[in-house]
Amino acid sequence: MNITSAADFNPDLPTGQLGLANVSRLHPAQMALGYREVTYRVQQFKAMTTVELDAYLQEHFLPIVIAPNHLPYVVDHHHRARAIQITGLRETVYVKVLENCQNWTEAEFWQLMKQKAWVYLYDKDGKSVEPSAIPNGLAQLQDDKYRSLAWGILQAGGYAKSDVPFQEFLWGNYLRQILPFEDTEAGFNQAVLEALPLCKSPEASHLPGYPKS
Repeated sequence: MNITSAADFNPDLPTGQLGLANVSRLHPAQMALGYREVTYRVQQFKAMTTVELDAYLQEHFLPIVIAPNHLPYVVDHHHRARAIQITGLRETVYVKVLENCQNWTEAEFWQLMKQKAWVYLYDKDGKSVEPSAIPNGLAQLQDDKYRSLAWGILQAGGYAKSDVPFQEFLWGNYLRQILPFEDTEAGFNQAVLEALPLCKSPEASHLPGYPKS
């Protein structure tokens, strides 16, 4: 990203525009996070210099959709955004407008969000919710321990990273049905080990990134 092309966020930014948005203004498009990944990101960002962090955030910008209420809805990389918010290292992040829907109806907006798989309407327990249940800010996102487990398994090579939206949530929901665990450091690490062979089960073959061998 060319930093000189990034404009301060406002609801009139056109599709494709790069911008700088205050992280506290970002509206999530999901109910929960895996906070173990957030903690990892916090440590990652704190280890960077100011210049390194800025370069990283330019390269890993957040895709947003401008909603009818003029707010920027984040449609991916919620964990990075929340981690930046927690660190307090900076107030802004780089964003790119995927669609400007400020003149759309609410129904049209949510139809697009669902059609493009830009929203994940399930809570921390994997239960379906309505769009109105989504918190207004990143700080209110729930902690889904199975999203954390799926992230831990991905790091351990249990399945391959793919471009399918909300991949880790999908794996988490699969494991939610078959692998209870205690959300402690020891319990989490043990669950990762137990989950690795489960990732190769035929029952998981429909999931994105399913291991081929």
